Amino acid sequence: MVMLMQQKHKQSKRFSWFRLCLLVMAGYFCYSIIIQQTELSKIHSEMEAVNSKLAESTEINKSLIAEKEKLSTAEYIETMAREQLGLVKPGEVPYIPARE
Repeated sequence: MVMLMQQKHKQSKRFSWFRLCLLVMAGYFCYSIIIQQTELSKIHSEMEAVNSKLAESTEINKSLIAEKEKLSTAEYIETMAREQLGLVKPGEVPYIPARE
């Protein structure tokens, strides 16, 4: 009878070490999954920020390209020369408002 109790006691000890190992492994896997999910969340939020900045930069680029094309037209150059530099065509009389 004592021999039978000792065998049961040894079997239950092995079983508890096995359970402990399984529990530690399961805890490690859960920890790994949580860490990976937080990293993925950070990467996703950074990706959204970069995508929004890219969209903003694309819009600015489109507007600058349109302005560049507009600046190269003869009509726009003439308008700017008249407004900013006060230039006139031959035969025209410049109008200069009096300053009060």
